[in-house]
Amino acid sequence: MQTIMEKLEWQKINCLQDKIRIMLPKEWERPSSEILEKKFPYRTKPQEVFADLQENRIITCSLLDKPLQESQIYPAITEIQRVIVHIYPESIKEQAKIFTITSGKAGFFSFITGGITEDYCNNIFILSIDEKMMIGNYCLPIGQLQEGRKILMDILNSIEIKRESKENGIFRHNYNGASKKI
Repeated sequence: MQTIMEKLEWQKINCLQDKIRIMLPKEWERPSSEILEKKFPYRTKPQEVFADLQENRIITCSLLDKPLQESQIYPAITEIQRVIVHIYPESIKEQAKIFTITSGKAGFFSFITGGITEDYCNNIFILSIDEKMMIGNYCLPIGQLQEGRKILMDILNSIEIKRESKENGIFRHNYNGASKKI
């Protein structure tokens, strides 16, 4: 039986000012500025937004200037969940947890919000990148939750973090072990 990762065609994308590389389904793309304005009508918008508009799925991520070490991921994700519960009482679908992905530890929780035609599940995730917080949201219709969750896990496991190290006076960019001289 094929996994979701094997069924879909994927594309590699460098994002967050080339700090990470991520795999997304091939039909996902950056929405137009008009769609971004409609989906995010507030002053501060996510730094990266990709969408499959036919399926009403959107993933966002932003690299904040907020310090975050890997050991702080669980306390941070539980605090974000606490804020969401204050705004949307009784909306939590999955409680905050921490789990291991290819690039390290990730914090995660999900909550439900109402929509015009159906409810949506917001899957909030955080990672530590160069000891800064990367926060993201994968939003999809509740009816797509089972397959959508598998896609999210494949996306999270595909994240490669660019790490710089200096060996013998040469800087190397390393995406999870795959390094090259510059």
